[in-house]
Amino acid sequence: MSKTTGVVDVLIENITTDQKLLEEVDQKVHKAKAEKKEVSDRLKGYRNDLSVLLKYADDSQRKKIEELGFSFSERDHGLNPIATTVLELLSKAKNHVMTNGELYDAYVKTVDNEEDVESYTHFNIKCRSLFNSQRLIRKKAKDSKSSRDDIISVNGGSKPDTDKETTPES
Repeated sequence: MSKTTGVVDVLIENITTDQKLLEEVDQKVHKAKAEKKEVSDRLKGYRNDLSVLLKYADDSQRKKIEELGFSFSERDHGLNPIATTVLELLSKAKNHVMTNGELYDAYVKTVDNEEDVESYTHFNIKCRSLFNSQRLIRKKAKDSKSSRDDIISVNGGSKPDTDKETTPES
């Protein structure tokens, strides 16, 4: 029986060693994540600094900044590609008004690769900045449980035809 006991002892020792090793590796991973977050936060700070100071940069400095992966298009400043597409679609729409469902369907048609199409939920998340900055206005559809029927319009654009239905009764 001493052979079996020896094998079990070896197995116990291996488990004990690997548990200690796992704990050490886990601590290293947590430390690395904290360091990564710190560096990432600094890079975000640099991006914010660049957005303010970019107007003082000469052409060679701008080129170096772009080579580092920072892009500061005046037209798209602060907008993700989906939000930019949505603004373009609404600017071409009649009265600058569409339902959210129509807007999503129009967005899907603009995407070349079917695999790159965002889900309806992610599409709305990506558009949130347009509502927060009040570039777009959302009017909830009457008696609708779906946001697809919501009326989306450009702030300052024409009033949608559906507003006639909501006039107060005299």
